[in-house]
Amino acid sequence: MKLPSRPLVYFFLIAFALRLAFGVFAYYALPILGHDSETQQAGYLFYDAARRDAAAWQLAQSDLPLSEAFSGKYESDQYGGLLALSALLYRVIPSAAHQPLWVVTLAALAGGLGVVFAVLAAGQALGESASRRVGWIMAFLPESILLGASQMREPFIILFLAIGFYGALVWRKTPKNAAILGGLSLLGLLTISPGFAALLVFVSLGWLFLDGRRVPLKFILVALGILALALVVLALSWQGLVSMRSGPLGIFGDWARETVKWNQYILGRSSGIVQLLFETLPPFLQLPFVAIYGILQPVLPAALIEQPALPFWQVVGGLRAAGWYVLLPILAYAPIAAWNLPDPRQRRQWLWISAVVWVWILVAALRGGGDQWDNPRYRIILLVWMAMLAAMTCEQLKITRDRWFLRILAVEAVILVVFTHWYAFRYLGLGFNLGIRNTLMLAIGLSLLVVVGDWVQEKLNKR
Repeated sequence: MKLPSRPLVYFFLIAFALRLAFGVFAYYALPILGHDSETQQAGYLFYDAARRDAAAWQLAQSDLPLSEAFSGKYESDQYGGLLALSALLYRVIPSAAHQPLWVVTLAALAGGLGVVFAVLAAGQALGESASRRVGWIMAFLPESILLGASQMREPFIILFLAIGFYGALVWRKTPKNAAILGGLSLLGLLTISPGFAALLVFVSLGWLFLDGRRVPLKFILVALGILALALVVLALSWQGLVSMRSGPLGIFGDWARETVKWNQYILGRSSGIVQLLFETLPPFLQLPFVAIYGILQPVLPAALIEQPALPFWQVVGGLRAAGWYVLLPILAYAPIAAWNLPDPRQRRQWLWISAVVWVWILVAALRGGGDQWDNPRYRIILLVWMAMLAAMTCEQLKITRDRWFLRILAVEAVILVVFTHWYAFRYLGLGFNLGIRNTLMLAIGLSLLVVVGDWVQEKLNKR
């Protein structure tokens, strides 16, 4: 394994510094600029982070072994891995008082290393030019910065997914190094979030199988064993939530059904545009609406205009939404870009990654569709593959200026303009009242007009 090159060092330093700087700023600024809640007055960006960090400090101060984090007694961490790691940090760096910024520093470090391994993986799969794009996306995406500046699991999951996928990509060249990287990533994921250990194995096996070259049976058996272990750990960790008789597959089914029902309930009782639309929809359209609304979260016009909102959170929300709305049209075009790849092997592999990414985006939308915080947080976990997919798409767009990408951009622009007007009238009194149904119909009608009109024009020009 080669030592990091200069660009890798720069990517690490930029990503680490951004996350640490924002984490330190938020810790000291939230008691002044944030809401009057116990979480934000203590300097935490997320309620889950505050609970887990408090439990870690309590465990660190006790005489109990760190294995207690995995006992299931701590509701703040379902799996115990990050709780144990945080408590270990507090014990290694003794202090008379609780210092939450130590774990923020660790999360920022994980964020920076995640960028490094994502760039290394992209270099193997796409080449140097695309790998740099992956680095910029990973380092600067606002959602990633926000989570990397807090005591959350996501930066660590992203890091371990990047390490594991890089190991899968280099296993033919350096099998020993690949085994070390794979073991490290799977161990981390099994303790922090075992479901993603299973996902890593699943995605990596799919990539290698579609490569077209023979995969040794020993490798497949080991991978399938790890996949089974991850599912068993996942089932055991959820035994208090569902019946053990259902098994791992039953757990996924129960989770999916309850998730969809819960988010339909939340969406139906939301304020503003969501409630007005949801209440008028027939039952068979409610689930698609949950999915589409979840994919569009955080909604950019709402983040910029909807009131009341504290300036601190309005700026954070606007940046999060803007980052997603830059990435979203690229990901929307990615399956087309993958389909147009000239190499059949690469076409199969990138269609596979496209399918994984979009299924996960849909799962995240259904899991947290009515929440502008949980939904993007779940979605960003697969940032490694999202960034690589976006980089591949940008490389293809350099070769061919496909009109379908321009149409996707035009549809996004139409939606943003139409709903920005709706929010501006509702909250600022600017413009004129179209009503929510007319606004929705206008957005759909203009989008169809743009796409169909341009497609007809293209056909006429070819005659």
